[in-house]
Amino acid sequence: MWVRQINLNMTEHSGQHQTPADALRRKLNKRQIEANNRLDEIASFLQSSRQQAPEPVQAPTPSPSTAAGVVHSTSSECRSPNPERFSGDVSKFGGFLFQSTILFNHSPHCFSHDGVKISFIISHLSGQALDWAESRFSSSTTYDCTFEEFLKEFKQAFNQDSDKTLNSRDLLEIKQGQRTVAEFAIDFCIKAAASGWNPPALKSAFYNALQDDLKDLLATLDEPKTLEELNSLAIRLDNRTRARAKDKRNPPVRVAVEGVSPYRPAAVPLPAAEAEPIQIGHTRLSPEERQRRINAELCLYCGAAGYFIASCPTKAKSTPSDNPPNCSAESPDIR
Repeated sequence: MWVRQINLNMTEHSGQHQTPADALRRKLNKRQIEANNRLDEIASFLQSSRQQAPEPVQAPTPSPSTAAGVVHSTSSECRSPNPERFSGDVSKFGGFLFQSTILFNHSPHCFSHDGVKISFIISHLSGQALDWAESRFSSSTTYDCTFEEFLKEFKQAFNQDSDKTLNSRDLLEIKQGQRTVAEFAIDFCIKAAASGWNPPALKSAFYNALQDDLKDLLATLDEPKTLEELNSLAIRLDNRTRARAKDKRNPPVRVAVEGVSPYRPAAVPLPAAEAEPIQIGHTRLSPEERQRRINAELCLYCGAAGYFIASCPTKAKSTPSDNPPNCSAESPDIR
């Protein structure tokens, strides 16, 4: 960025008359001097600015705990929905407290101290539970207890500790009944989670609780290895069986096509058995033989040509005693 300055000591003849070229040369020399001075000022400014500029500070690498805190802060922005109001039903106490705890852990910045947590739970009480809170706390601004102390009293009032012995008995007595396997499986899983049984025992209990016809279908297939596989297989078989039973109860409606009857024609009742003309040897005519004599215009009684059964000489000579026991004396055809 440095520019060599032009040497201004030029030889001039004293007393010599100044020409236009000399004037132009001096003018250019003056502008060159000004430009060099301006460049010197710019160079000095840039050098001083480089010396005064602070060195860039490298951002520290976030530690795993700090990164986890940032992720937690981001996830807490999506707040979980509030649980349903608790009315004092002991069977729903565990679910209400479970959902409240999830909300506290998911949004710690909203529940930074115990008073906020206690206020949240009390604001979601109704019925007998709200009556208990009103009798327990005389003030709605201060509670004079920690959240752990409040939770202990809350559990003493409404928590019903589960008895694994009773849960095991319920699991032994449970049956599918008329419910679908999908509905039964939900009830079974709830009781199984509270029983403490191992997977093989739960699998056997699930199989024993199924309907007998479903057990018959399972007996024809390979036994599933786990409770989850048995549950899925039983649900599929049950759904198919119920769908097939529904099809049998409601047969599809047949649509009549022009020129084609959707139903088979009703069977025409055959007339009562009539005495058949006899053949040689006094036996009954077979259907084939009878049709052959009719087509050939033969006598149905003796099988001769030239006359029919009405003028058959053989039949005229016969008497009732001559007819065989299995032959009727009446003639069904007057030909």
